[in-house]
Amino acid sequence: MDEAVATLEAARLLRAALGTEARALTRQTLTESGNLVFRADLANGETVALRMSPRAGSFAWTGDNLAALRQLGLPVPACRAHGVTPTGSYIVLDWLPGEDLARALPALAEDRLAGIAGTVRELQHRVANLPPSRGYGWAPIGRDAAASRWSDLFGAPAVIPPEDPLLRRLCSARRSLENYFARVRPICFLDDLTTRNLLIANAAVSGVIDVDFVCYGDPLLSVGTTLGNLASEAAGRGYGVHYGRALLRAWNPTGDALRAVWFYASLWALAKLRGAESDGDPDRAGALRAEVELMLERAA
Repeated sequence: MDEAVATLEAARLLRAALGTEARALTRQTLTESGNLVFRADLANGETVALRMSPRAGSFAWTGDNLAALRQLGLPVPACRAHGVTPTGSYIVLDWLPGEDLARALPALAEDRLAGIAGTVRELQHRVANLPPSRGYGWAPIGRDAAASRWSDLFGAPAVIPPEDPLLRRLCSARRSLENYFARVRPICFLDDLTTRNLLIANAAVSGVIDVDFVCYGDPLLSVGTTLGNLASEAAGRGYGVHYGRALLRAWNPTGDALRAVWFYASLWALAKLRGAESDGDPDRAGALRAEVELMLERAA
């Protein structure tokens, strides 16, 4: 959607949903969801977030998910309004202070990173107290996910071309972890609580956002995905290493659980490496390749 058209549509939606005008609309750019996100400063003095999606069902369960998480004491926004439009759907949420962890990381001291990692572990521990699913994968809170096994989320065993040694090593690590995957219970966790969707203000966690779905399975997936994100966003930089170590200390996985974390991390980082190769970015690809090789070594 054209920027000017999107801004006009955002103003119209807010007027219809909340009965007040938007005094200022600011597009938020740090999102990988495909949604349009605006900060809206309203004429009545309030500030809200507006998310707009081209899909009609994107936010069908978001309000219910947030309500369930608020009951657990998680710092999530309240839903003010939501609905469908001729071109998709929208949701209006309370505005939470802070910036994504990905942006905040470079300025955070090691002790602050340790505190944030501990808070993330505690928040996920609370979410794990929600009733489990009868299936694995992504679903709204209280609904059953579709996969019958945790391992199904990683696709069918692949025929690996001989010229792709990294993919061969990844598949070998997966095969060696199948017994671990078979023991995973469908526990509820926030899979997207990584370096994104975790808001930081005053060097501490101030909010959790974008909880349209949760995941049922191994909560350590969120740890591995975070490590993969750090490899992609902060390869070789001290703050990325420090937060990754703090997160591992907070969760303290051992044995096959620790190897599974590195499998999840390499799965994510390898996808980012392939993206860098497709984009013709040799420097980024080289840095990511070194990270992936180290992750696969730890997963073996």
